[in-house]
Amino acid sequence: MIKQQFKDSYKLLNKHLKDVDEAQAIVQPDGTNNNIKWQLGHLILLNDFLVFETMNGENVLEQPNAKYFLWGTSPMDFDGNEPSFEELKLLLNEQIDSIVNGLEAQFKKVRSKPIELKDAGIVMENFEESSHFAVIHMNRHFGQIVMLKSMINKLS
Repeated sequence: MIKQQFKDSYKLLNKHLKDVDEAQAIVQPDGTNNNIKWQLGHLILLNDFLVFETMNGENVLEQPNAKYFLWGTSPMDFDGNEPSFEELKLLLNEQIDSIVNGLEAQFKKVRSKPIELKDAGIVMENFEESSHFAVIHMNRHFGQIVMLKSMINKLS
């Protein structure tokens, strides 16, 4: 079931991103904290962390792109070395393949330490719990992308 939720969420997200280009992706409408590019990078980073925890043997949150897309960052942190929007869309498509093909094996692994969201009272002890949360988190940011896209289209 969770595999299908990931597939459907990625499919819907890709549908909404299909006609967004780099220029639109970096627009930050007045009154918002970020833009479509940041939202996409953030959900890719956090899905890698929540589902896999490590990449190439290293903690996902310690990877170079983390400094652009972690909690508390914003497009103000972009310095020209962050991935382009097109690169992020490619990463998104690679990520869903990794998730679909690796999810069951991940559920058998042990997280190095639980993830605790203190302000929400959520503790994720294992990869199954954090993967379920990844779907919730992803769809929250997907909603933000849809909202930002609508705002940008109204500005045009």
